[in-house]
Amino acid sequence: MATTLLPPSQAASRDATGELRFVVIRANLMPEEVLSARQVVVVRKQVVLGLVAVLVALIAWYGLSWWQTNSANSALEGTQRQGMALQSQQNQYTPLVQAQGQIANIRTQLEQLMVGDLQWKTMINSVRGAAPAGLVVQSITGNITPPTGTPTTNILNTSGAAAVGTLNVTGTAPDKRTVAAYADALGKVKGLTSPLISGIQASSRPITFTIAVPITADALGGRYSTPTVATGGN
Repeated sequence: MATTLLPPSQAASRDATGELRFVVIRANLMPEEVLSARQVVVVRKQVVLGLVAVLVALIAWYGLSWWQTNSANSALEGTQRQGMALQSQQNQYTPLVQAQGQIANIRTQLEQLMVGDLQWKTMINSVRGAAPAGLVVQSITGNITPPTGTPTTNILNTSGAAAVGTLNVTGTAPDKRTVAAYADALGKVKGLTSPLISGIQASSRPITFTIAVPITADALGGRYSTPTVATGGN
């Protein structure tokens, strides 16, 4: 219980004779125990509200974590299903992939095996195409040194490439000048070098001739090799 006394200027007023007419007294008769109990109740409410707020925050955090976990699991399951579907589709194309691998392996083996091969059709067409007007090619024979053997040597070979065989060309021509021109033309064919007129019969017309031409390594291979794409700027 508390009692409050006001100052004289507020607690009392004087009349004409100067006597005090009344005194104002305020008293709080509430016991201290009741006030303390009320304060305890207020503190308890604040504590309970704080605990409730913390509990709500924990529940919200747990709910958010649960939702994120479920979403991640669902995404993982979807990705796994998609991966299994793609793997199943890949298994359907396994024979094709294996066939492509076998084709690539065979092509590589062919490139290695045919590196010493000469494309005779191309060579014969080039030899016949180099013939000048009036000259007739009657026969073309040739031989290639086996890859395991020693390349054929020729003292007339000035191309810088190894000689790997010899080509013999026989035919008829109107004169020796035409035969010489044909020999010069054969020297410009790719894979041929240093033609030599090894025989000529000029006793009758047309004359007959034989030309021996060394075959160089430039004429070998390329049948199964990968074409090289030329690159460059303007």
